[in-house]
Amino acid sequence: MQPSGSERPLDWMRRSTIEGFAALVVGAGSGMGEACARVFAANGGRVIVADMNAESAERVAAEICASGGEARAVRLDVSSADDIEAGVRAVLDAYGRLDVLINVAVKVASVFLEDADYDDWEKAFHVNVTSALKLARACLPHLRQSPSPAIVFAGSLAGVNGYARSGSYGPSKGALITLARQMALEWAPDNIRVNVVIPGTIITPAMTRDLSAEAIETRKQQIPLGRLSEPGEQADAAVFLASPAASFITGQVLVVDGGFSQALYPQPMGMRETMRDYAMRKHT
Repeated sequence: MQPSGSERPLDWMRRSTIEGFAALVVGAGSGMGEACARVFAANGGRVIVADMNAESAERVAAEICASGGEARAVRLDVSSADDIEAGVRAVLDAYGRLDVLINVAVKVASVFLEDADYDDWEKAFHVNVTSALKLARACLPHLRQSPSPAIVFAGSLAGVNGYARSGSYGPSKGALITLARQMALEWAPDNIRVNVVIPGTIITPAMTRDLSAEAIETRKQQIPLGRLSEPGEQADAAVFLASPAASFITGQVLVVDGGFSQALYPQPMGMRETMRDYAMRKHT
């Protein structure tokens, strides 16, 4: 049982509240998932680094161990029932418990709806929604044994707002958000919390490879904080939601986008510059 509010320590930020906890982090071979595995381990947690790219998973796990953390790697393709079973078994075999599932695995297709291939559409929903359910259900019996169980999914603003040329990605992420909320309600009697982190634009090798310097600069101008996100900033939010520090938070969607989703008009009416440009000019 979680302590009541009056018994909660005031210095919770200084405490390693996930020390000894075991997490299955899926999609942890790069980007946000890799950062989640690193942050969880750095705070005393024990991690199974799962990714469909076995070499990437091994690299991340080895680097975590070299830094003094505890991690092991497993190849896991969320579209494979056998891989899901093996991933859950890897956590239990390594640590004898399962407290946290962080799932950032995703299938993305950038295509207009009228051009979307229905086979690709179904594959995206299979990976982003059906496999998310299968993975969570495989973890469920073991999460029920944890003193503070939690599930965290990575969502997308494309699942909240219509994003042109997001194909099946946006609709499937919208379904994932609804799925997470239903899990939160149905599994609350077991004290299992389920939440979603929606990341803003993250600095990754793929992002810098696929977008021009001009496009990246434009995106920065659209973000009120004036910069892109580091993967670790998304991981901090995910690990917080996975920790006992978030003991009364469930069924929620946490947007970590530097204010991007609030900036419908980066350049306010009647102005010829953005708020950030205005502030910089005013204070210099």
